[in-house]
Amino acid sequence: VGALAANLHEGSRSEYLAQYVFASFGTAISVPHQEDVGTDLYCTLTERIGQLAWPRYHYTVQVKSSMSPWVFGSVESVRWIVQHPLPLLLCVLDKSTARLRLYHTFPRFLVWVTGTILPSRLELIPEDTKVGRSTQWQDNTTFSLGAPIIDYTIQELLDDAVFNNAKAVLDHWLFEETQSLRRVSMGLPVFGMPHEYETNGLTKGGFVFQ
Repeated sequence: VGALAANLHEGSRSEYLAQYVFASFGTAISVPHQEDVGTDLYCTLTERIGQLAWPRYHYTVQVKSSMSPWVFGSVESVRWIVQHPLPLLLCVLDKSTARLRLYHTFPRFLVWVTGTILPSRLELIPEDTKVGRSTQWQDNTTFSLGAPIIDYTIQELLDDAVFNNAKAVLDHWLFEETQSLRRVSMGLPVFGMPHEYETNGLTKGGFVFQ
């Protein structure tokens, strides 16, 4: 009583930093650890109209502190991410450099729309590159998440121009994911995303439907 393990909060520090960033885009509610079933933050992206901020998108974020693959090791775990009803983003936050990399999770749509039998394992791999492509079919269990859609340090995000660009990029991807969620939830097995994109930028080239 009166003390705690020295490294107890190391894993939470990335979540604290991520919550600070996402709260600047709108609202960000941290999920208590005892209630965590796979997402760390419930967020909204807001738009300011006059003196009020109105929610435009609701989305969820899973925060990691390393670039290791995000692994789902059972059919039910795969079902959870594939059928997650809100836009879902993976955030990799390096505490030592305060660098935030944000990834889409569109491979889950490819698993969802290509059959009724879910794999017993799913591995999503973030890449540290600057140009990404639309989700590519591999072996139904391992998918690259491609380049991050946003890659800035927290210090860089304090600049108004950088912050506004990051918010526009986030808005762009949330719109596309919301549209795909609507299609699939209505029984239309189609999702769409940019054919190519640049980190911290918008669509580069055409648009792909799968």
